Amino acid sequence: MDISSVNSLCGITHKNEKIIIGAATTHSQISNSSLLFTNAPLLSQACSQIGSPQIRNIGTIGGNIVNAQPAADSVIALLALDATCIIVSKDGLRDMPIETLFSGPGISTIDSTQHIVTEIHFDTVSSSAGSAFCRLSRRKAGSLPILNCGVCLHWNSEENTITQLRIAMGPVAPTPMRLYETEKAFTSDTFSMKLMQEVLNKTPEEICPRSSLRGGREYRKEMAKVLVKKAMLKALEIAGWNNGG
Repeated sequence: MDISSVNSLCGITHKNEKIIIGAATTHSQISNSSLLFTNAPLLSQACSQIGSPQIRNIGTIGGNIVNAQPAADSVIALLALDATCIIVSKDGLRDMPIETLFSGPGISTIDSTQHIVTEIHFDTVSSSAGSAFCRLSRRKAGSLPILNCGVCLHWNSEENTITQLRIAMGPVAPTPMRLYETEKAFTSDTFSMKLMQEVLNKTPEEICPRSSLRGGREYRKEMAKVLVKKAMLKALEIAGWNNGG
């Protein structure tokens, strides 16, 4: 059944400091949205790197979520944005955090015979925040990621601290995951490059990637440190951090 022409499932709106995206909105529409470029740039970045132009023109964000792949680019960005999804069934509406929608590789907690995702909601990224999406793959386009990472943070320039932080990563577990221990370590002390290195050295302990044709387990563990650092520095710079100051 093709539901791509159902108007109520398409589009991107901004209401009460929240972004609302219809589940049938395509990756191309998201990556080209000026509203998202301003208010959630990491989602635009993530969707712009999915597949090829043909895939982005047809593939939808709702489909990417329900497909439940650990390395789904848009899902990693949505996890970093702390997004929720509206799920409709015969029993009514449910508002569910996106991280509760996955139970294994390619296995969604959404029953496609009973439920449908209609909308995705998340707060806008404020002017005091920074966000970034980074991806490691064998080719620049048309390739599944070896690793991907989304970061959203708030920076306190007076105290030189990260006050809020969300780091999402894949495929480093059976489902897309938040790096809660890494987040806690970054926000527990005054930020410095020394703290950055100390935290990143422990990050591999938090993840459990598998070996595949795209990359080995140990390679992914080491490169996770590189990708998290790259995304963190991008997000910090956007939020106003000055490495030389």
